[in-house]
Amino acid sequence: MSHPQASTLKQTFDRDGVVIIRNFVPLDQANEICLRAEQATKDITRTGIFSNVTKGLERLDDYFAKVLNTGPHVPILETLLGKKPEATTASFFTKIENDQEVHPHSDAMKGGAIWIALDESTKENGCLQFLKGSHLREEEFAHLKAHEPTDLSNHPDLFAAEMSPGDILFFNPMTIHWSGPNHAGTTRRGFNCFYTGTYWKHKGSKEEWKAAHSKKLKLTDKVS
Repeated sequence: MSHPQASTLKQTFDRDGVVIIRNFVPLDQANEICLRAEQATKDITRTGIFSNVTKGLERLDDYFAKVLNTGPHVPILETLLGKKPEATTASFFTKIENDQEVHPHSDAMKGGAIWIALDESTKENGCLQFLKGSHLREEEFAHLKAHEPTDLSNHPDLFAAEMSPGDILFFNPMTIHWSGPNHAGTTRRGFNCFYTGTYWKHKGSKEEWKAAHSKKLKLTDKVS
């Protein structure tokens, strides 16, 4: 990626909290990610409202630990964040017909995340959706929770991240995001990695991490 391209990508990321690079992952690698994820998770019993999400793939298969820590997306994420990202976890997402709606929310963490499409991801089958720029307005959206419905379908900052296999999405976890139900009758699978910036790794990071969560809870109480 050239310097002008990287600069433009970072400007968009800083402004919107989300960017997509098309055809980033070769299709054979996207297929391998999908096959390995399905194999690694086939014997796991999942329950609860987010049972379509399996975190900790890096503990189930060293392949995912390598992708999480040294994948080609890592230096791009470092450019976007302006700091070295610290790997947290890799996850596998599946969504079948009318299954597993996740409502608008932000994640109470600082850093960055990537999401690689393994199937066609459209509004009809429940693609990720974002409110561009919402990471810059934490207090305004602090009341939103992933398990509580909130209709933002007509919001002027709405961005539907429709993607094809191999496309990669970078986003700030504080950007409001969600995914609707799958009405298409097709499978929508994705691979996700979370990272925190090195800021959170220095002495006292546990206390600061707790403070970040406490701040979000206080803001939620304030607007509820």
